Amino acid sequence: MRRPSFRRALAAPAALAVTTAAVLLSTAPTAGARTAAPTVQAGRYYHTWATDVNVRVSESDPNTCGRHPSVANCPDVRERLQPGKQFYVYCQGPGQTVGGNPYWLMINSDTTTGWMASYYVAYPDNRLPDVPDCPGMGAAGNGSHTPVAAKSARPYGPYSVTAYETVNIRSQPNTSSRAFDQIQAGETRTDALCWTHGETVRDHGYTNDVWIGFTEGWASAVYLKGNEYAGLPAGAKC
Repeated sequence: MRRPSFRRALAAPAALAVTTAAVLLSTAPTAGARTAAPTVQAGRYYHTWATDVNVRVSESDPNTCGRHPSVANCPDVRERLQPGKQFYVYCQGPGQTVGGNPYWLMINSDTTTGWMASYYVAYPDNRLPDVPDCPGMGAAGNGSHTPVAAKSARPYGPYSVTAYETVNIRSQPNTSSRAFDQIQAGETRTDALCWTHGETVRDHGYTNDVWIGFTEGWASAVYLKGNEYAGLPAGAKC
């Protein structure tokens, strides 16, 4: 348990409006598009209580940071969050202990994606109750916690994806957000986590609004081999 603090309060969940558009195969053009009605997806939203909370990555080796988040393994600071800043939590896992809390979170703050110590989240317990374990990372401590992903049997990654054309990895699932990295043509990445609906991308006769989430950001499935989800299970939605 964390030490009690007047700065910490339960985070109120928010709703994320997700726009669903035409979803077509990313490996072959099709004649028609299937249009889905817009939906509203409940999100795992929390906020910070502290000042200048670092959102960290490893620009040189994202996998190192993802395997065991720490200041040393995630040396690059992408953003510093201020008190009350709301963000979306993808998953949680053990890393460097900060303030007595061994958990770290992979988050998206609307402007960037990265890792932050769970100690700085405005929630009274170390472990967030509605967030799955990050791929390849079990529960922290003595194993008394049952991984959330295991309880829900959700098909959560990591998965392998291969690019047939060089594609940017961006901070948001849209082409106007900052590009942090690239997957080169023919390169296979083994840290794909899940997929979401984002900006519809049309290129080379293909159309798709599915974006694949990696440890450092998002890539359009239009440029990845496989079906409309780049080979990820349909149930692996972020």
